[in-house]
Amino acid sequence: MRDAGAMVPPQVLRYRLERIQVFPVKDAPGRRLNQGTVTACGVIGDRPKKRALLVTSSEDMMNDEPRSNLVVDVPSETLRRATGHEMHIGDVVVRLGRQPSECPGLYAEVVRTGDVLVGDVVVID
Repeated sequence: MRDAGAMVPPQVLRYRLERIQVFPVKDAPGRRLNQGTVTACGVIGDRPKKRALLVTSSEDMMNDEPRSNLVVDVPSETLRRATGHEMHIGDVVVRLGRQPSECPGLYAEVVRTGDVLVGDVVVID
């Protein structure tokens, strides 16, 4: 198993992956994971959707809403300004896209697949 905090130089401003979630059944409660594998379609175990991932700031989470796949301890405003940028999480790289119309967070497309762990370092380019 890989170390969640490895491989990022100490001078880089870092955030942490706080939560990984999948929602196998529409409108049913989600399931939290300690680790997950991200494919081009999203986190394995999640139901197929139009967008691969929803990434949300932990500041915007309230009683498990919105139904985000990846929750990061990044400030909400920093995440909103990161549209179009790449986010590195563990082995994975995603490109942050537009904000959904009905909830906070950003949709993301997968640039590089791999594994993520709760506690992984998150860097936004």
